[in-house]
Amino acid sequence: MMKTTRVGRRSGSSESREDVLSAARALFAEHGYQRTTIRLIAERAGVDPSLVIYFFSTKEQLFMACMPKPSEDASDTPKLLAAMPRDKAAQMLAQRIVESIKSPETSNILAVMRAASSKPESVSHIRSVFLSRTLLPMITELGLSRPKERAALLAAVVTGLTFVHEMLDIEAEWGDLDKAAQLELISRTIELALTTELD
Repeated sequence: MMKTTRVGRRSGSSESREDVLSAARALFAEHGYQRTTIRLIAERAGVDPSLVIYFFSTKEQLFMACMPKPSEDASDTPKLLAAMPRDKAAQMLAQRIVESIKSPETSNILAVMRAASSKPESVSHIRSVFLSRTLLPMITELGLSRPKERAALLAAVVTGLTFVHEMLDIEAEWGDLDKAAQLELISRTIELALTTELD
């Protein structure tokens, strides 16, 4: 007997919308953008395809909705860091990076970002969120020279650590380094990005 999708489950509810987003993130991560269809997403979410269209209009709009968003406290971080000595600011950033790369959502976010690499407009969106709206305001608030260059360098550090943690198991490579020593290594790297003379 052919399996049928339940039509319009919890039609129009915010819970249904989140189900669609969750299904889409997982499928984009598993299959990439091209091979993921509205029908597959609807089937995974347990809703009718028309409800997916109702919420997001197109697959492209749904894909954009799956892109990483700035964290809720991102707007407060620049002023908070600016009030700290540079080494303390680096330690705080390092701690947040470590917490972020160990988040249960990291795998899906990385996979969706990899799927985004084939869509220039999606790459532009990630750049806007990560650089323009998150890192650049922080570097600017700190009053550092060449804020765009430092933001790009810090972005490379963050994304590099995240990918290494996900793909290579960085803790295994670090062997017997304890958590404090690992955090210190990351802190020193970030501090270099924040303080190295670039003029």
